[in-house]
Amino acid sequence: MHESLLTRFTQDHPCWNRDLLERVGEDAAGLDELSEQRLLTKRGGVYSLTESGAESFRRAAAEMFLDERPGGQQEDAERCLLTTALWLELERTNVQRWGLKRYVVRPDWPVRPRLRREEVWRLEGGKLRWTYPDEPRFKAMLADHPAVPHHRRRTEIPDPAGLAAWRALPGEELGLDLALIVNYDFENYRDFKGHPGDGYRLINTDRFYFSGAATEEEQLDALGRFHRLLWELRRLAIPGYLDCDVHEQGSASWLIFVSRTRAEAETSLARLKALGDELIRLVNPMEVWTLALEDLGCLPDRCEVIWDVLPQAGRPVCLTL
Repeated sequence: MHESLLTRFTQDHPCWNRDLLERVGEDAAGLDELSEQRLLTKRGGVYSLTESGAESFRRAAAEMFLDERPGGQQEDAERCLLTTALWLELERTNVQRWGLKRYVVRPDWPVRPRLRREEVWRLEGGKLRWTYPDEPRFKAMLADHPAVPHHRRRTEIPDPAGLAAWRALPGEELGLDLALIVNYDFENYRDFKGHPGDGYRLINTDRFYFSGAATEEEQLDALGRFHRLLWELRRLAIPGYLDCDVHEQGSASWLIFVSRTRAEAETSLARLKALGDELIRLVNPMEVWTLALEDLGCLPDRCEVIWDVLPQAGRPVCLTL
């Protein structure tokens, strides 16, 4: 019944096409049979599980001892396909032999408070203005929780009640497509016992967040949500730890806008560059890049570290100030 093919349609990667399946060594000819059995549905060349397919997935996964849940039909199947293609390229190009790499697909991390677009950012005469710092709850949070330098950080949450109250506010999902979280020389960090505010396991890592947002409005919305995530981590959850690891080495936070073609990436680059350093000024240090799968596909297989991959294939919009 093509169990191997069927169990490719996981919750993380619910959408596939023939090209991507063949790239991972599957016999894509089985797509026709699974479609005839109504286990898969096809829309515009993109395949996903039907309800019957999800049941067959569960049985096959149990028989194969796979700890995976079935995916389902997606509102934006092309964007899901883009995420899977990106993941495959990152896996192909980056070995990370002397460290650990962890992917989080479509991280559903909440950002707070939930705000309307005009409460987050505005374009005025072609210039970007962030409006969220003036929102009363956000303004009060910043006033009550000043920045903590790394030499004064603590291994406990400084204000548990304040963090709990903040996380009780209505939020919205981060809305990014993929996060790559990288630990280097992890053996050197084994003595660190962890931090109660680090639920996403970000301390002592470099973080690369990818978004398939394509329009200016979508990209600024994504950036505004990312700003709010960074503020919560820096001021409330893990103050002093996000940007500097326990050995006082810098930790990276990149937001990367991904497109399929070089031309699309160049269009995003020009549009975002026109807005200047205001993109990151409030939440420096962080960086914004664009990346085309077309360029990523030109890199050789099995580069040792991610720094041999993304800076070569990507285009910087804003670097840490």
